[in-house]
Amino acid sequence: MTLLTFAQVFSVCLLGAMSPGPSMAVVINNAVFKGRYNGILTSIGHGIGIAFYATFAVLGLGLIIKTNLFIFNGLKILSIIFLIFIGVKSIFNKERLNLEKKDIKENTISFLQGFSISILNPKILVWFIAIYSQFMSTDNELIFNIYLVSIAGIVDACWYIILTLTVTTASALSFFHTKLILIQKIQGFFFIALGIGLFVNLFI
Repeated sequence: MTLLTFAQVFSVCLLGAMSPGPSMAVVINNAVFKGRYNGILTSIGHGIGIAFYATFAVLGLGLIIKTNLFIFNGLKILSIIFLIFIGVKSIFNKERLNLEKKDIKENTISFLQGFSISILNPKILVWFIAIYSQFMSTDNELIFNIYLVSIAGIVDACWYIILTLTVTTASALSFFHTKLILIQKIQGFFFIALGIGLFVNLFI
């Protein structure tokens, strides 16, 4: 593996992680309204989900899922339900902002939300199949395939951890705290609109 190949894989993984979408919204939501610790756990969960899809792409299993419409569309529908659920919960959430929340149950939920929002998004799998096809070869050594999988998960988790640290600075949290109810409702409607948009796309 050359330095150029290393840089290319790292760059495409970073650009993929930085793309705005449902994942970014979920991480920010948990970081701001559940605290920095929960945001980090959400980020780690998301990174592990990304590593799963990277593994599927490397092993060629991704093509099976992509060509099986039942599984592929099933994942899309579950993702839509998940987003709408988070949206409704945000709109009707009456809990006060708790930046020091370290409840084991809440922490587990945050981790699973990060994992779920990545693993239930089949577009991520399609992206990995398209991108990683440029680096796949029957001549690849095992260590290179391990690198392809691990770099995807690590870069993704690190990006969202950095994002979490950014949105949970004192000045940012002070703003979120004063606009808590309004921001929660806006985020809730955003998640619902995103879910409805994805549902409409199923028929286009």
